[in-house]
Amino acid sequence: MKKTSVGLAVILVLASGLLGNGLNLNGFGARAAAMGGAFVGLADDFTAVFWNPAGLALLKKGTFGLTGDLLVPKSKYFLSSSFDMKTKNKYYPAGLVGYFQPIGDRVVVGLGAYTLSGLGADWNNTGFETALAYPTPPTFFTPPLENYIWRSFIGSVTLAPSVAVKISDGIFFGATLNINYGFFQTDQWGAYTVLPTKPPTLVNLGQQSLDIKGWGTGATFGLLVKPSERMSFGLTYRTQSKMKLRGTMEFDNIGLLGLSDSSDTSLDVPSPTWLAGGVAVKPLENLTVTFDLQWTNWAKLSTLSVVFADPLWAAALADESAMVLDWKNRLQVRGGLEYTAGDFAIRAGYYNDPAPAPAETMNVLIPSFSFNSFTAGFGYRRSGFKADVGLEYLIGQKRAVTAGMMPGVYEMKIWVPMFALSYGW
Repeated sequence: MKKTSVGLAVILVLASGLLGNGLNLNGFGARAAAMGGAFVGLADDFTAVFWNPAGLALLKKGTFGLTGDLLVPKSKYFLSSSFDMKTKNKYYPAGLVGYFQPIGDRVVVGLGAYTLSGLGADWNNTGFETALAYPTPPTFFTPPLENYIWRSFIGSVTLAPSVAVKISDGIFFGATLNINYGFFQTDQWGAYTVLPTKPPTLVNLGQQSLDIKGWGTGATFGLLVKPSERMSFGLTYRTQSKMKLRGTMEFDNIGLLGLSDSSDTSLDVPSPTWLAGGVAVKPLENLTVTFDLQWTNWAKLSTLSVVFADPLWAAALADESAMVLDWKNRLQVRGGLEYTAGDFAIRAGYYNDPAPAPAETMNVLIPSFSFNSFTAGFGYRRSGFKADVGLEYLIGQKRAVTAGMMPGVYEMKIWVPMFALSYGW
């Protein structure tokens, strides 16, 4: 159980919206997201700063844009016929904002900022600790077990200075510098350890809290090719970015082991490479169909280690501070369409998002699911003004975990209402 405690802290960082499936926001802009996020080959509005920065070169006017997403997750966990719990009703905002300005006929520069992640879990705990420790009674621990807080709040923000160039009439190139800031706040039971007394003492470590944050840098490169007005192809490459996270970890009762209650804590986390390709076709004048393949190099995440500044903590938790993940590379398949009628547009889409994490790393704070996601929305434009709304529904495939860190049955569904506003002048 001691290993469970620290291991969960590691996985929380890895499976966060910064790096992980399910909590990573799968795109920005009510228009792009309503088309299933199949936007790499189209990328013809200000949200191209995320999807494919080459598309920024298509902007003919100075453009300001703002998007907003509201993630509403619902999760269930079943440990046995005698214990289950659900998450509280929580709302997690996210979005993108940017301004982009043409310079001459061939160059567009600007600045975008977006919340690459923003989610978490807050469980209605009805005795999870007792269920995990079964058959050992709660009173056998020192101090006795209580109902502790199981909660996570995770997010990251990317600041993206951008430049896009029109190389020729049908070829565009763009790049962004990605300055990433991430934060991770988690609370959970700290599990227990056994002291070799006579009889053995089960030391309940009590509430555990992790609060780390930090910076990292990377880049995104994009290419857009438009052989005609009815067809375009896009390619986007987002580099690996190592986040250097620093903060503290605390245990309420770790003082019973002769250790201080908290320690400065650090963790270096590499975000994986992202490679995406897409095509957009207009079979009819008013109909656009898009298709994307988006690949993530999750296998980069093999073994990561939490580092404690307190030497006593480092010695006591040395065997439990490293985590072998064995994550797999994954490919998302996305498709979408947009039909316009005058100033109005109707959109729909779908994508499949497979989980990179094996069952052994599943946990209640940040579980990893394979999602089937359905999207829809509509838009309105008049002169330089555009307004879009959309709705995304992510259905996580139920996972029955029989072995590993936290066995049980996991379920998750997420609703994401979205809006976007932009104006060009």
